[in-house]
Amino acid sequence: MNARKWPWRGVCPCLCVSAFTYVLGGCSARGGGGGDGSPVRNDNGLSNANVTHNDNDNRADGIDVGARPQERLASTDLTYLGAFRLPEEFNWGAQGISFYPEGDGGAGTLLVTGFELLQDPAHPGESCWNPDWDCGAYYGQVRIPTATRAAGWEDLPVAERIGALTPFDGGLASSVHREYVYVSALEYVPRRGSQLSDKLYGAINLWYAEGVAGSDTFPSLWFANLNGMQARGMFHVGPRSAPFHGRKTGSYLFTVPQAYADEYLGGRILITGRSRGTPADGTIPITTDGGSQGPTLMAFAPWGADDPTGNLDALPLLYYRVMFPACAGPNVGDAAVCDFPGFTMCDDWTGGSFVDNGRRRAVLLLGLKGLGENCYDEPPVECGDPCSDAHGYHCQPYERQVIFYDVHSLGASAMSRQDPWVVLPYEMWRPGVFYSPGHTCGGTGGMAFDAASRRLFMVERGRGGADVNAAVVHVWSL
Repeated sequence: MNARKWPWRGVCPCLCVSAFTYVLGGCSARGGGGGDGSPVRNDNGLSNANVTHNDNDNRADGIDVGARPQERLASTDLTYLGAFRLPEEFNWGAQGISFYPEGDGGAGTLLVTGFELLQDPAHPGESCWNPDWDCGAYYGQVRIPTATRAAGWEDLPVAERIGALTPFDGGLASSVHREYVYVSALEYVPRRGSQLSDKLYGAINLWYAEGVAGSDTFPSLWFANLNGMQARGMFHVGPRSAPFHGRKTGSYLFTVPQAYADEYLGGRILITGRSRGTPADGTIPITTDGGSQGPTLMAFAPWGADDPTGNLDALPLLYYRVMFPACAGPNVGDAAVCDFPGFTMCDDWTGGSFVDNGRRRAVLLLGLKGLGENCYDEPPVECGDPCSDAHGYHCQPYERQVIFYDVHSLGASAMSRQDPWVVLPYEMWRPGVFYSPGHTCGGTGGMAFDAASRRLFMVERGRGGADVNAAVVHVWSL
C-alpha cells in the first residue's frame, strides 16, 4: 500500500533525543472502549511530594486549593438521549465539532471538520505530499436530527449536510506542514470589536512535531469567516517560551462562559489543549518546556479585528510536567511517578467542553486512554498491539474515557495560586453507550455543548472498520 495514502495511518517516524538514546515520536495507537457506564473515582494515591514551585508566596505547596466539590458536575447528571450518524463525507473526519446557534434558522446546527488531513479534493483520501496540490482544511455544517437509540450504528438517523464542505484555512495550515497535520478542532465565535462578520477558529495538531520542528515551537490556530474567506493566522498560543509550546495546543478548542472568563481568565473565553508527552530537550529530566504528560488547557481571547497580527495572549490553566524518561520513557518509564495518574504516551484527548447544568459545572475532556505499559517497538522489543503494528509507542489495552475537571481548581491555577500540575480529574467516566464496548480499536473525535438547551455532543469514530472510520454523534441532556 502506498505509504502516503490515507485513511491507513502508515509507518510513524521516530526521534532520538539526547544522550539517553531513548526513542520518542511515533503515533498514538488508536484504542476504544466502553464499560458499564459507571463513574470511576480518582482514588489514585498519587503523591505530590516531588512537586517543585516558583518562588511565589501565594502559590500552594502541591495542594489543590481551588476545588469546590459541592459545585462539581458528575456523570450521573447526564441523561442519554441517543445518537445519530454523520454523512459519509465526514468519514475519517469529525476530529472537531462546534455548536452553531444561528444555524438552521436558529434551531442550531453542528459545524464539523472534514477529512482529518489537509487535502486537495482532486486527490481524496491522500495526505498532501505533492507540493503542487492545493491543500487545505475543510469543514461542513449539518442539521441535528432527533437522537435515537438503535442496536446498531447503521440503524441511526443520518444528519443532513447543509451545503458543500468548505475550505476555511486559506492554505495557512500547510505553512506549518503539509502532511503531518491533523485538522483537529474548530469553534464558532460571534464577531467582536471592529469585525464585520462572525468567525470560525480552526486548530491543527502537528502529530510528528519532533521530526518536523525539532525542539522548536510552532503556531497551531487560525480564524476565518464562516464562508471560509479572509483566513488569518497562523497564530501561536502564548509567547514562544516555556511553558507555552505548540505541542501543548491544537487538539481541542472550546469556549467558556464570559462570567467564568472574567473571574479567572482576564476575560479570555477560548481554550485549547493537547496531550503530547515529549520534552523540547530530552537532556532535562523534569521540564515544562515542550509537551505535557497529560492534557493541557490554555486560555486566550478571540481577536477583535479582522486583520490582527502577533501571537495570542494566552494563560495556562492546566499542564503537566514532562519527566523523561522517568515517566513514560519507552520500555522503562514508571507511571507512578507521573503527575497525571497512569499517563501513557498513547493517551489522545480529542474533545473538550465547559459544561454547566445551572447548579454544577465541569470541564470535560474526551479521548482514548492507554491502560498498559509504554511499550516502544524498538528491536528486539515486540509490543504485540492488536490495534496497530506501526512503529512507535503501544500502550494496549485502550478504552474511551471522559474525564472531569473542577472549574474552580483550574481557575486557581490560572491565577497562579497553585501549580497547574496539581490539578487532577475528580471523575473518570467510561460511557457505556458507545458502539464499541470494552477494549477495542475505535476512536473519538470532538465534543460540543449547547448551553441554551443543555445538550452535550460527543463523537465516536471508527465505525465500519479501518477502511471506513465513520462517525457517530452521541447526545446527552443535563
